[in-house]
Amino acid sequence: MSTRSSIRRTSLVAIMLGGAYAIAVVLALGIGAVTVPPADVVRDLLSGDGLIWSFRMPRVLVGTLAGAGMAISGCLLQVSLRNPLAAPDTIGITAGGGLAAVAALLGVGVLPAQALTPIAFVGALLGAGLVLLVAGRGITDPIRLALTGVAVSVGLAALTHLLLVRAAPEAGAAMTWLKGSLYARTLSDAAVAGPTLAATLLAVLLASRHLDALNLDDPLTAGVGVRATRWRIFAVVLAAISGAAAVGAAGVLGFAGLIIPHLSRLLVGRVMIRHLPIAALAGATLVVACDALGRWAFAPTEIPVGALIAIVGAPYFVFLLIRMTSLGERP
Repeated sequence: MSTRSSIRRTSLVAIMLGGAYAIAVVLALGIGAVTVPPADVVRDLLSGDGLIWSFRMPRVLVGTLAGAGMAISGCLLQVSLRNPLAAPDTIGITAGGGLAAVAALLGVGVLPAQALTPIAFVGALLGAGLVLLVAGRGITDPIRLALTGVAVSVGLAALTHLLLVRAAPEAGAAMTWLKGSLYARTLSDAAVAGPTLAATLLAVLLASRHLDALNLDDPLTAGVGVRATRWRIFAVVLAAISGAAAVGAAGVLGFAGLIIPHLSRLLVGRVMIRHLPIAALAGATLVVACDALGRWAFAPTEIPVGALIAIVGAPYFVFLLIRMTSLGERP
């Protein structure tokens, strides 16, 4: 595919995803204790209505950032580890954030969302750091790093479940957070995740040509003057930061970091400067749309957005694997 046709295709995909995201935002802003028709939502957005901007927009904004963050993290992990099943779960991001949040909730009691976000963010970074520490020199080996990540994640998840079992009567809030939820999210949560994700996305785009080389075998990478080890570590660290910001903001949304990178590559290819922004937009759209659906489908009961993403994502991922296998493509 020529550069011009690739740009045209990417622009078309971006416009379509942007339209889908706008529709999801309008629908999400209209759902609540008082349902607002889409036309009134648009009018209130333009007029600066307090209900929309003060109480509903923060939830949508956090969902947008969380979805984009998980997608960016998944993209970076899949290219750096050369593993189509790599996701924020792979290197301990979601497990570390989950353990930190559960420990805080069960140890302190009810915490405001703005206090839980930085705790989960730090826990997610520590989980990823533990994986990198245990991997040691094996950090440059994609297979060893992935296996180390799975082992550490399982261990951290086991500790989380142990805490939940020991404090079963008080575990309701922790269980809701572990399933991924945007309930009661505020601008304070977005203030933690937003700058972090913006800086991560900028760094990736500036280094996109070097990261594209990671799709090649190491000898070929060295042949084009790219130090694969250095850039692989760079990608994994940025993936950890991006995933930690998303987990800190909205809890465990692991499936978003697994399926969205595949969808993005299917739509616009592997070139990072096109692949990553499309993945971020698709991830934001998925989370905002699933959150709206989870609040509307069984109102007034709210389905955690992470659980709904898993329900939607699992069949799609199976379909994607079958399709790629039948076409003889590499995921």
